[in-house]
Amino acid sequence: MKNQKFLIPVFFILFSFILSGNLYSIEPGDKAKDFKVVNFDGKTYQLSDQKDAAAIVIMFWSTECPFVQAYNDRVVSLVNAYQSKNVVFWGINSNNTESIDRIQEHYADKKYNFPMIKDKNNAIADMFEATRTPEVFVLDKNLTVLYHGRIDDSRVPDEVKSTDLKNALDEILSGKEVSGKITKQFGCTIKR
Repeated sequence: MKNQKFLIPVFFILFSFILSGNLYSIEPGDKAKDFKVVNFDGKTYQLSDQKDAAAIVIMFWSTECPFVQAYNDRVVSLVNAYQSKNVVFWGINSNNTESIDRIQEHYADKKYNFPMIKDKNNAIADMFEATRTPEVFVLDKNLTVLYHGRIDDSRVPDEVKSTDLKNALDEILSGKEVSGKITKQFGCTIKR
């Protein structure tokens, strides 16, 4: 009887921990799993094919989230600045509520300069344990996570005080360790 009283809280805590999604969280220092997607644009995207990249930026994105919309121009500028430095950017749309037609329309309208990959059944979001849009992971060519978090600290461009993703990329490109490896992301939840 004494053991049963002890086991019930242990099982409850373990079950709660598993449900919270933190058991398999991908954080800096962890290696991301490879994935391969045949996308709606007819191209195949495989993470492990990016072996020549100085860094790989995985951005969880949305066509509807107002937080993401606030970053459209800033991200296009950021991609313009870093693609020539061999940084690869991929947008990942994991929202089950956003159709491929809507994603294609939004992609063309915003003139994105990076691929937008539709994550069917949230496989990639689940792999990374991504919860928000926008949410960013920066990987090295070995798929080790170097940075996880936000693009910067404000959805309002004039109020930005910390350009977190840019800072991480600058440190990576200069051969330094990322000083701010984790930042608190904010935005809309991924619709699973």
